[in-house]
Amino acid sequence: MYDAHVTRLVVETRAGTVRGELRPGPDPALPPVSIWKGIPYAEPPVGELRFAPPRPPRPWTGERDATRFGAVAVQSRDPAIAMMSGVTEKIASGEDCLTLNVFSPGADGERRPVVVWIHGGAFIMGSGSTPLYHGTSFASRHDLVVVTLNYRLGLLGLLYLGDLAPGHEEGNYALLDQIAALTWVRDNIEAFGGDPGQVTIMGESAGAVSIGMLLAMPAARGLFHRAILQSGAAGLSPPSRDDATRAARGVLAELGATVAQLAEVPVDRLLEVQARMGREGGLIAFSPYIDGVTIPRSPLDVMREATTAEIPLLLGSNRDEWTLFELFMGERTVTPFKPVLRDHLGEATIERMFALYREERPGRTDAQAWIELIGDVAFRIPLIRLAEARSAHQRGVFMYRFDWASPAFGNRLGAAHALELPFVWNRLDLPLAQVLLAEDVGPAQPLATQLHATWAAFIKSGDPNGAGLPAWPAYDLPRRATMILDRACTVVDDPGGATRAMWSL
Repeated sequence: MYDAHVTRLVVETRAGTVRGELRPGPDPALPPVSIWKGIPYAEPPVGELRFAPPRPPRPWTGERDATRFGAVAVQSRDPAIAMMSGVTEKIASGEDCLTLNVFSPGADGERRPVVVWIHGGAFIMGSGSTPLYHGTSFASRHDLVVVTLNYRLGLLGLLYLGDLAPGHEEGNYALLDQIAALTWVRDNIEAFGGDPGQVTIMGESAGAVSIGMLLAMPAARGLFHRAILQSGAAGLSPPSRDDATRAARGVLAELGATVAQLAEVPVDRLLEVQARMGREGGLIAFSPYIDGVTIPRSPLDVMREATTAEIPLLLGSNRDEWTLFELFMGERTVTPFKPVLRDHLGEATIERMFALYREERPGRTDAQAWIELIGDVAFRIPLIRLAEARSAHQRGVFMYRFDWASPAFGNRLGAAHALELPFVWNRLDLPLAQVLLAEDVGPAQPLATQLHATWAAFIKSGDPNGAGLPAWPAYDLPRRATMILDRACTVVDDPGGATRAMWSL
């Protein structure tokens, strides 16, 4: 992919010197990109720091080689999950994973807008070094600085011990890792050609859920100035401190360990317990919680207040979110939701919802309606609630729905979860993207070019207009203007409004 000849670049950070490399741009006519990989933004979270907030990185002497990605976070080894994550065996995993990567047009003294990518993966998989997230195209085509990062996942990132032992009051280590990375960006990115006063955080799935939480976290204030949330937001009812403590008690009981002994438990044993929790709770087993310290209150309650800072938002979901999980992982991604939703909504309400889903999408079976309903409660409705909360106080909220339906797997995939990613990153050339598209990428390239440019425009200005899509009005009530992203893009007011209204009951 890259020219074998590499020019090394040296940059001074607050912790020490890093040596990166110059790589060709995505097209011979475009400028090359300077890349630094595997830069520590925090101390390795090992030993006594295994279940603790991140600490600043220890300084080093001499030049640190930043031409290789750091280890990805310890994560699920389920083959189906690993396949969806995009993480390859070429990069080792381990607990010493708190590193980030920088893609820049150059460490040349310029102050360019910065986008910090927070990867998804249900908080149990994924990495910032996945090829899809290489920031070369954003940097070379649109003169942006891109930062990608790893953060702790699963039990290592979200076990809550605050009510079980003194000194563990702060939970949500995964989110605190992300804040540590944003702090590193504030303190160091200018040396890489970026502007610490123009930082956009962008994430998908668990990465977008993270952003929904970061918007409400006191420790994150002032570290970013715009936000892009793709298929994820703070949930309608995030787990409470009691919920998190109950889960932690169960983990300790299964391990036969005390809090003091957790630092010595083999990581493979932690993964065994994590896998069991995943089997029981599906993809909802691990998520951030309201601990009263790192996240003092419900993010939606915070977002409803006019006193919070105005952060322009670009957010949306895909029309067929849950088909990805059901297709690759089967009924275990559907079963845990059914009793919960039946208890919460009641059978009569669910039947009315099914009727509305069939009316909006003729020919839907009950099984397909369940998949659509779960996708709504997990992704679409939380994003709408966030847009409602913020649009009451600011104009800079822009909603989309990604409708580009893939013909892959006998048309079962549709506009599935994560399908927008190769479009946004302009990486239709990747093998995984081609499998998901199941056709010549040529017809998809115009939309990828438009989305890539539109996201870049928002990163630069907080407004997605002027980059090739039709005029995109801000989201407000009662209109609810939404950009439908498809082979032909258009603005629709309140798409799926009947089912959306049912979730307000």
